[in-house]
Parts: sequence; structure tokens; C-alpha cells
Amino acid sequence: MASEKHKKLASFIKGVHLNLRLQSRSVGAEQAWFQHCQQTDVLEKYAENMQLLATEFWKNNNSGGSDLCRINWVVNQCEEYFYKGGHINAAAKEDKLSARYLNRSIKQIEISEGVLQLLDVGSCYNPFSSFSMFEVTALDLMPATKDVIKCDFLSVNISSDTKTMKDPCLELPSEYFDIVVFSLLLEYLPSSDQRYTCCRNAYETLKPGGLLFILTPDSKHATANSRVMKGWRLALASLGFWRVSYQKLRHLHCMAYRKCVDLQVPRSWLQAQHCPERPETLMCIPQDYHEYRDTSADVTLPPERCDVDNDLLADIFSSLPDFDVFS
Repeated sequence: MASEKHKKLASFIKGVHLNLRLQSRSVGAEQAWFQHCQQTDVLEKYAENMQLLATEFWKNNNSGGSDLCRINWVVNQCEEYFYKGGHINAAAKEDKLSARYLNRSIKQIEISEGVLQLLDVGSCYNPFSSFSMFEVTALDLMPATKDVIKCDFLSVNISSDTKTMKDPCLELPSEYFDIVVFSLLLEYLPSSDQRYTCCRNAYETLKPGGLLFILTPDSKHATANSRVMKGWRLALASLGFWRVSYQKLRHLHCMAYRKCVDLQVPRSWLQAQHCPERPETLMCIPQDYHEYRDTSADVTLPPERCDVDNDLLADIFSSLPDFDVFS
């Protein structure tokens, strides 16, 4: 059974997520995010609680196998792609798509084979630092540990002129990282436009051929939210990404997207899909479609939890043993 301490940790995080969504409905996503970023006391407590949950519960409960651990999934995918020839297969796939849609070949590029530059956005406590294959730049709105840099990735400036990263981080170098990780990040943001902006920033910071990892919670069967995942794939194609790996774990969708060498390859594929929506509107999550009864700014929790909220919270906290977050 989970202790009262564990229940309080989960309950606080649940409340932060719901409040941000409600505030977004009341004042708009941009203003809600701005106000959220000013709540230092809330962010500090959120970071502390997330670190405790991840290190005391998720890590212990996922120790039985890599198929349950989001961190190990990313590490294994990186090994396959960068060190075991996965990048060769991905490049061949892009070349075939280029020949099909553009009637041309893509140029060959070199892929890093040594220590990999990894950007972990929403890192909290820098879990990838224990792997020698990575040189990690860990970012978070409110770091839980000293080796994480404070940064709002939505508003960061990305430039080829940036050579060093300061703390707090206001600028990042373009085409510098081999890997960008969004682990339980995108569903935190209250709007599709903001999720799209995060992915666009990831594209700009990645080297050609680099990987964007997106891990997002979902305890339902693999096809239950297939419409949502398809929308994400279309939106990411508009930015220049092509999906190279996907796995539905018990409580997570785990995806790896490659930054294509030729931006027009995934965009040509997207055009062939005849999608009428703007790409910025396609990064939706199920919670975006729920109409809350009360969206006033002073509401702590909605009067009644909806099934969509229950699903999301179950996804995030399902690793806690014998703990129903809705009780």
C-alpha cells in the first residue's frame, strides 16, 4: 500500500496539471503558461514531488525489465540507432521516400558514433547522467538537482551563434544535439500550439539525422488513441521529422522521430495525406476535447473529474503500487 506521503505527492502533481488546464481555458494558453512560470513556490514543490515519485517509486517498480522503463527504452533505442546500424536503415528509408515523392536522392551525412550530445527537456533530476554514452544537457522550468539548468523551452532562443549555455538558459545552439528527449513533457503543456512549438525547437537544436524521443502516458490499448498519435505524426512531418521507432508499453507511447536530412521528404509525404488541418492544431491530447463545467481562474479542481482526466492521471501514476489516485 502507498503511504500518506506518496498520496500527497501524487495529489499535488495532479492538482497542478488540472489547474494549468483550467487556467488556460480561462485566460488563454499563453497567459496561463506565463503565470504558471511565475509561481516559483508551486514549481519548486512540483519538482521536489516529481523527483521523489520518479526515484522512490517509478525506478523501483520498473526495475524488473527494460520494457517497463522509459529511460531504458530511450537508451536501448539510441544504442540501436547510433551504434548498431539503425541510422543506416533510417537513411535508406528517407532515400526511398525522396525518390518516390521528389525523384531525387538525399545527400549522405555522418552520424555521431562517440559520446552523444543529449538534450533532456523537462528533466527534473537528470536521469540520463548515469549513462556514459551521453553528454547530457538537462533543462527544466524548476530543476530538482544542481546539474539541471533552469530553462523555459517554449521561449528559448535558438541560434547558430550560441556557443555556451548559461544557467538560467535563454539560448541554445542550433544543430548541436544528437538527441532531444521529451519524457512526460508535451501533455504538461495546455495547448496544441505550445506542443508544436516545443517540437519545432527540438528540430532546430538537432543535428540532421538526430533523434527526438517523445514519451507520453496512455494506459489504454495501443490503438485506443491512434487518432491522436496520427495527428502528432502529421504535425511532426510538417516540421521535418520522420518516425523511425514506436512501441506501446504498458502505460506509455514511446516514439523516436528522426530529423530528416531533406526537409521536403516528410513534407511531401504529408502533402500526399491530404490533411486539411493546420499542423499546429494536430498536437492534441484527449484532455483538449473535454468541456469543463467551470473554468474560472480560482478553481482548484473541476467539480467532477471526467474520464479523460482519470485516464491521464492513471497513466502518470500507474506505477505506484496498490494506489488509486482517484480515491
